[in-house]
Amino acid sequence: MNVAQPIEWTGKGVVMLDQRRLPGEVIRHTYTDYREVAAAIKDMVIRGAPAIGVAAAMGVALGVERSSARTLRRKRARLIFITEAHFYQLGSQRGK
Repeated sequence: MNVAQPIEWTGKGVVMLDQRRLPGEVIRHTYTDYREVAAAIKDMVIRGAPAIGVAAAMGVALGVERSSARTLRRKRARLIFITEAHFYQLGSQRGK
């Protein structure tokens, strides 16, 4: 049996299986920006608490990895900003 992975980290970005399209179609989207990942979670591209948690963590990691911050202090500041601004409140906003 071939099981589709709902999310994966690749060199190109975070790849998500669009679960809104299942079972009729298997469509994957590649997100290269943490804001896109946050929007995908809010739009319910990915579903289920474990997958949503993984997607949020990958979105934060993507944002920090691709930021222009070079010092540890600035990377920490970026981590806090991304987490608070885009992922912290998603739980209460999903589906609105």
